Amino acid sequence: HRIDEQPSIDTKDDELEDVQDWLAERLREGDRAAAARLVEMYYQQIFLYMRRLGHDRQESEDLTQESFLNAWYHIGQLKDGKALVSWLYRIASNVSRLYWRRHKGQKVVSIEWIDAPEDRIVQSNTSSEYEQLEALRQAVAQLPIKLKEVVVLHYMQHLTITEAAKAVGVRQGTFKSRLSRALKNLRKQLP
Repeated sequence: HRIDEQPSIDTKDDELEDVQDWLAERLREGDRAAAARLVEMYYQQIFLYMRRLGHDRQESEDLTQESFLNAWYHIGQLKDGKALVSWLYRIASNVSRLYWRRHKGQKVVSIEWIDAPEDRIVQSNTSSEYEQLEALRQAVAQLPIKLKEVVVLHYMQHLTITEAAKAVGVRQGTFKSRLSRALKNLRKQLP
């Protein structure tokens, strides 16, 4: 593919691998248009991930930009286009962890839950659904970062267990164990 023959961003899952392979190849070659394409494709996802990890809006913007800069500087580490998404989330996870280490004691803001079925909640005659959702948001926000990451990656960012485990940098078994502990913790916190 030449840059003027870019695959479409709006692809089906079976075509996504081709787009990711093409993009990874172009990025490794130092193609700035491919870097812009990467940002175009994944900026919103990484921004929402940062918000869901408890960063405020401005921090999320900054950390998202830092994640993409780190991706550009370390593109040589990406061996396979199929791993592009989990590699990008891993970079974002590391950027977030580093931020929290540097800012210990800073309060976590309420997490973003953008894909909540708010229209359905508004239509409900009772506020119980909203209250349950809010309680769940708060419970997830209070989880330790390692447990919060697995919940956010798998349930909110919709990554598979394999992708999410790669993004966190652990084996699948470790990821599943953390996910199990997180869910057990959430069950204890929620009525």
